[in-house]
Amino acid sequence: MRLADVASVLVGVPFRSRIESEADGAVAVIQARDLSDDGHVDLVSAARVRNIPRSTKSELIAGDVVLQPRGARFPVGLFERADRPAIAAAPLLVIRCDKAVLAPEFLVLLLQLPSTQAFLRQSAVGTYVPQIPRQAIEDLPVPLPDLPDQLRLVDLARLERRELELMDRLRDRREQLLEVAVRELATKHPKPAKAHAI
Repeated sequence: MRLADVASVLVGVPFRSRIESEADGAVAVIQARDLSDDGHVDLVSAARVRNIPRSTKSELIAGDVVLQPRGARFPVGLFERADRPAIAAAPLLVIRCDKAVLAPEFLVLLLQLPSTQAFLRQSAVGTYVPQIPRQAIEDLPVPLPDLPDQLRLVDLARLERRELELMDRLRDRREQLLEVAVRELATKHPKPAKAHAI
């Protein structure tokens, strides 16, 4: 099954100039830097603007999946909800799932898989800054377990990430303990001072 069969792919809102955050901005603007490694949209650092540059229906809704289609890697984030209107800036793509058959969380998981990332790299065009055409995203093959299985797979991936985080923390802690042990031993057994020659 193709992604276009179970989701709509929308293009982000184009800006004619650099996006500058405005203190009294009422609209959050999601950019590539706001797609976190854990597959979420980080709204804390998102720019704020007073007005959208043109009339648009591209306001993000809970469950939208935001994809960066340009570059060497293609980060993705799930937009959950915000305390203010939010849009995605071009060249980001917004993927709106048919939630009756495709869980947005499962789509994020699928887009993060190494095999999917490889497919996207092969689909990218251009030499200086490769970009995936919208049509290639729409043609992405989507394996479609039933919804309960999709959510179980998402939970499994979440547990795996948690395990990796704990292992990283444990490794860091061991390195810290080793360094403390080395310093304590060095303090207890100081190196004898060399005798000065007469």
